[in-house]
Amino acid sequence: MAFTRLAAGCLAGLLAITMTGCVGGPGTDAAGDGSPRTLRIAHNSNAAALPAQVAAKQGFFRKHNLKVEFTKIENIGSVPGTLGRSFDVALSAPTTVISAAQQGIAVTQVAGATIDVKDNPTGFLIGSRKAGTTSVTQLEGKTLGVLTETGTVHIATRAWLKQQGVDPESVKIVEVDGPAQADQLASGRIDAVETVMPFAAKVLQDNDTTSLGDPYLKLAPELSAIFWISQQRFAQQHPGVLTDFRAALDDARDYIGAHEDKARQVLKEYTGLPDPVIKNTTLPTYTSEVRPDDLKIWLKTMQDVGELHGDVDLGPLATKQE
Repeated sequence: MAFTRLAAGCLAGLLAITMTGCVGGPGTDAAGDGSPRTLRIAHNSNAAALPAQVAAKQGFFRKHNLKVEFTKIENIGSVPGTLGRSFDVALSAPTTVISAAQQGIAVTQVAGATIDVKDNPTGFLIGSRKAGTTSVTQLEGKTLGVLTETGTVHIATRAWLKQQGVDPESVKIVEVDGPAQADQLASGRIDAVETVMPFAAKVLQDNDTTSLGDPYLKLAPELSAIFWISQQRFAQQHPGVLTDFRAALDDARDYIGAHEDKARQVLKEYTGLPDPVIKNTTLPTYTSEVRPDDLKIWLKTMQDVGELHGDVDLGPLATKQE
């Protein structure tokens, strides 16, 4: 596929940093003096990060003896190599983790984030009536905006294109950061876009757009496409820290269910998206569950679309949940 990149004009740099807590990693699995352990966490503007942000705002990390530092990085595909140095835990995707493993970067899933299900899809392929992209079969020869070329939405879309008889190589790929996708599609610089919430809500506000479906649901009726990762060594050395991390996410999930309006305010704060978009965003189905079987689906899909050659041992890529 031809590939170029359109950076979001509203993002002056790759990193936008928000911190709560102290600098430094946990050091030990449990602080001997009872002081909180610090986790350096990286994520993007995906709604999948909402439980972590809510956990910080509502004191759930503190409840579980954790302090956190957040760093927002829109292109989370670059994060695995920084784990253990700049960050301890990061939001990532199964395709990224599998590719990293093949390159010798030892990372592992330590907590779930969201699950894609029929009644609550999280992946979107969105077309434009004026661009003539109101079905998947019309994407041949068109320009498709993607969050990242190696991400789950794009890998699933490639598989969907093949299922529909469209050569994925006939589609021109342009990488567009989520906050810029609506403008790029409206301006005609791209003809269709792959995206997730909350960006999908903004894109679909334009009456010219039409949702073509959820690429994830073409792979399985229930699938995890984004989760939290760490270095494998970190996971082995700090199982208690990660157990508490998952517990805080569970507390936040329950809070979001009971206080959705307040949770949406947190979503607005870390994404910077306007009120109408936040209001129209469908929140994902949240989970902290580690789902190793989903990696098998992603590995096969990556192999089928030519994204990965050879095999990968999936065993070390999902940490056993205590």
